[in-house]
Amino acid sequence: MSSPMPLSHPIALANGELTLRNGVALAPMAGMTDVPFRTLAWSFGAGHMVSEMVTAKPELWDTGKSRSRRVLIDGVTPQAVQIAGYDPLVMAESARRLVGEGVEWVDINFGCPAKKVCRKAAGSALLNDIDQIQRIVGAVASAVDAPVSIKTRIGLTLDDSVGTEAAIAAQNAGAQLIVMHGRSRACRFKGEAHPHRLREARQHIHVPLFVNGDVIDAQSASRAMAASGADGVMIGRGAMGQPWIFAKLLGRPLPNTTERLDVIDRHLAMMHEFYGDEAGARIARKHMQAYLQRWSAGQLTSSFMALTDGRAQREWLREHREMLVEIAQSAAPQVGAQIPVAA
Repeated sequence: MSSPMPLSHPIALANGELTLRNGVALAPMAGMTDVPFRTLAWSFGAGHMVSEMVTAKPELWDTGKSRSRRVLIDGVTPQAVQIAGYDPLVMAESARRLVGEGVEWVDINFGCPAKKVCRKAAGSALLNDIDQIQRIVGAVASAVDAPVSIKTRIGLTLDDSVGTEAAIAAQNAGAQLIVMHGRSRACRFKGEAHPHRLREARQHIHVPLFVNGDVIDAQSASRAMAASGADGVMIGRGAMGQPWIFAKLLGRPLPNTTERLDVIDRHLAMMHEFYGDEAGARIARKHMQAYLQRWSAGQLTSSFMALTDGRAQREWLREHREMLVEIAQSAAPQVGAQIPVAA
């Protein structure tokens, strides 16, 4: 068994026209990996990022949610957007419109287990129809002069291999990168991921393969890479509350305690600016909850959740700054590797 490539190594696509700057990617997660969070992830070294899922339905193209998810981020390359749907012609037209807006990469969702997505024969529901997956990827790849990738799961259940079949079909239809979550559709997000199940796909996939699921630190990333034989990792929930995880996996310097508080303050400001004060404050609550849980300061969550505007949220952070530093210092002997304490 060959050793996995270092995550810091660039990932070249089959057509040679694009190269990802490294093998550490941020997974698309609705309501979480928005423009403010992706901006932070890129600043900490993420090599590839995909937008939150956008429906291919033309009647929903100009909704506020759809437009906000398609916003391009200055300095990021490639600009990648994920689409979901079941009709190859509609998906192809959606891809054309995205590329017309400046998108450089189209990702197709074949992995979402949410009922509202699967009820419409999209997401992981398409694992029931490998031929349709091939038709969709083929239509999208033929419609745009941009790389096409897919994100899928290892199967409908842990007992089948349709994830491998989907990966092969997508590759044959023109996909240039495959991401596989080490859980089945039936697992949703419960139980442990099974990165070793990607080994079967690895034997048949000649384009870059990324492993997703339960990657939360350098150790879990190393285990997932070794078990799967993948070329890179895609981090989802493991990035929540710690956008600096990308620097950690790449062996780069990590922000110390006070610098992390500055990052959180910057994140709050970006959310308030991007969404507006009221909506930004609402969205900020779930991110702050993740930060506080990572900080072992979950007892402070309820007081932050009661705040309804951006000014109050940033003032709360200033007022609790000293307390958060003290919590980090007291936790340093146990979790010092996770929260470096400022000198």
